[in-house]
Amino acid sequence: MNTASDVVRVEDLPLSDDRTRGWCALRAAGGVADLNETFVLSSAEALEFATKHPEIFSSEDAFDRLGSPLRLIPIAVDPPEHARYRRLLDRFFAPKRMAELDPALRAQVAELIEGIRLTGGTCDVVQALAVPYPSQVFLTLFGLPLEDRDDLVRWKDAVLEATNPTSTEPSPEVLQHALELFSYLADHVARRRNTGGADLLSQLVATRDEGGMTDEEIIGLCFLFVLAGLDTVTSAIGFSFAKLGQDPTLRGRIGEDPVAVLAFVEEILRVEVPVPFAPRVTREEVDVDGVRLPKGASILLALGAANRDPDRCEHADDFDLDRSSNRHFAFGGGPHRCLGSHLARLELRLVLEEWHRQIPRYELEPGFRPTAPWPAATLALTSVRLVIGD
Repeated sequence: MNTASDVVRVEDLPLSDDRTRGWCALRAAGGVADLNETFVLSSAEALEFATKHPEIFSSEDAFDRLGSPLRLIPIAVDPPEHARYRRLLDRFFAPKRMAELDPALRAQVAELIEGIRLTGGTCDVVQALAVPYPSQVFLTLFGLPLEDRDDLVRWKDAVLEATNPTSTEPSPEVLQHALELFSYLADHVARRRNTGGADLLSQLVATRDEGGMTDEEIIGLCFLFVLAGLDTVTSAIGFSFAKLGQDPTLRGRIGEDPVAVLAFVEEILRVEVPVPFAPRVTREEVDVDGVRLPKGASILLALGAANRDPDRCEHADDFDLDRSSNRHFAFGGGPHRCLGSHLARLELRLVLEEWHRQIPRYELEPGFRPTAPWPAATLALTSVRLVIGD
């Protein structure tokens, strides 16, 4: 079995500016490695096994250990209870339902991009587009006022800081912002109990399928979307433009071919996975890749390393739009596969289509080097500076 002496600590991996080297170093420790009493699964085969066996690799126990004051629905629940939530929720997030949002979400991203185009010059696409747009999508989806966007961004940042296990004790200000988000959501859920509506929040309040959902469960779902659905899309947008800004041939293909847009979305999620690790806890002893994992072990599913596993994907570190298969773990797998994956794909597609319709000529600012803070729960570039062409 590989031990911590065989590889740098997870928090020391060079994921900030050289993710190829970082994931390679982790995979070199083996498909399963014991790193400082945390077992890291980095091969595609090991992740496939773990994600398909939630009765052994518990997401619920992992989130209990993180100490979240609110049960995050449905990721913090394991089968068989988890199945009830997915039966209830999957229909609300199915591809057809998400497609119905296309006109409204396209109009919103087009407006944001138009503002960037009219300003011209140099643009930080992270701050101008990648941060605000996912928050607007959340508000639209749940039928909340778009004018609350800046508040939501502030609350989101606070909740992420308060729940990040790598952070120090959150400040009273951060905790206050997290409480404000809870109160905001609780108030809107209570209003929907009285008024109803056609938005998702109203539908969740009104449904009686599978026994319906309590206010606390609906708020837990909303918190999960804030924690897992905003910064992840921000990350993917940032990495997309960092890649496109350095590759004029790739920009041309994206601007001319709608099929290439779809392939680009999957490939950027594979190569630059927003969530690098997913936590689990073993509920029984189990052998994985020849390694005995004890009951109660802390597990990290290395999604980013598995996405670049050469046993699963030829030339796995290369970005290639023409792959015959670009299967990836960016949305996890098994019963806990990301509830919002179809929405995330829709957001990324709309951003790429509308950007290249309005701004076909752009490039990364000369000399600018995008970096992603690490360690962090989400790998995301803090800034991507583009020069907008005429």
